[in-house]
Amino acid sequence: MFRSLLLSVLEILSLKNIFNKINNCHNTEDFKKLAKSKLPAPIFHYIDGGADDEITLRRNTEAYEQCDLVPNVLAGVENIDLSTTVMGQKIDMPLFCSPTAAQRLFHHEGERAVSKAAEKFGTMFGISSLGTVGLDEIGSTINTPKMFQLYYHKDRGLTESILEQCHEANFDVLALTVDTIVTGNRERDLRTGFTMPLRLSLSSLMSFAIHPAWAINYFTHKKFDLPIL
Repeated sequence: MFRSLLLSVLEILSLKNIFNKINNCHNTEDFKKLAKSKLPAPIFHYIDGGADDEITLRRNTEAYEQCDLVPNVLAGVENIDLSTTVMGQKIDMPLFCSPTAAQRLFHHEGERAVSKAAEKFGTMFGISSLGTVGLDEIGSTINTPKMFQLYYHKDRGLTESILEQCHEANFDVLALTVDTIVTGNRERDLRTGFTMPLRLSLSSLMSFAIHPAWAINYFTHKKFDLPIL
């Protein structure tokens, strides 16, 4: 009982500290720096990194930086409407949460928390084939457009089973990944020793040890798996 109480207090203090720092995040770079300070290096570089020399990753970032917001001046601001339609789904703003693998690696709530955030802001939530929360749970707990990212598997029965899960969970959009014939050569992961399922190694142990808040979060909650596969 004392152990549970102590862990609860530590978690509350950790969350309070994070919320205070989140209030000082004013752009995506600030959020990235905060994540880097809170996550063990293998975990951070998994979500932050790309494949090989990360040329495509940098070009994607540069492409977004070339997008301009063109203001509609002298048009009044009484009825501002940011809603749009993406892949046939009406959403309240021109942004949505794209599928990201293994979200419970970063926080024990994972896809549950992100899907609730998408619902709160009236936008679409995407879940990866490598999601750590089941499709049935997402389908039954949020009322917002839902996208599933599908890898086509050699085992046709597995692919059909996943599609049936999507249908039963009332998913609205299917995003078929066609450019991942083989797993990307993620050089950062090779350097940090990141693996999935997560395994500690001598090279990564120190990084995990100096991030106790993440360790408490990860090891005191139910171990996650990949329920969709």
